[in-house]
Amino acid sequence: MWSSFIIHKRILKFFPVIIFLLLSGYLYSQEITGLTSLQFYEQYGDRLNEDSLLIIDGRTDSMFAGGHIGKSVNIDADADNLEKQLYQHLDQPTIVIYCTTTRRTTDIVNKLRGIYKGNIIWITDGIRGWKQNGLPVNNSRVSP
Repeated sequence: MWSSFIIHKRILKFFPVIIFLLLSGYLYSQEITGLTSLQFYEQYGDRLNEDSLLIIDGRTDSMFAGGHIGKSVNIDADADNLEKQLYQHLDQPTIVIYCTTTRRTTDIVNKLRGIYKGNIIWITDGIRGWKQNGLPVNNSRVSP
């Protein structure tokens, strides 16, 4: 019973962000999908190191250096040139975004929804959930 309460409490914590992202995708005719790290890994785990899937890590350089998902590209959500960096990747059919918190992810999604027409996937539990679930972490550097 308590575990069910904890899960619901965690979902409610992200409810406003989830609603915002879903509505913004609907308004801009984009598909914006939120997946947990486990759901994402089940569906896309075999493509983590392929060029057919762009994964954006929205954290700082130092956080990125501490481990990231697959061949993630590090684009700091707080960078002054965020939009310019995102423009370099708009040819991808699907862009996956994750961070540590939903704030950075939301910032990147908001920038993309005005300039990008493809599908956006955001990992709802971020790198913390990824690591807690024991999923593979890459420590090599990839520049944007």
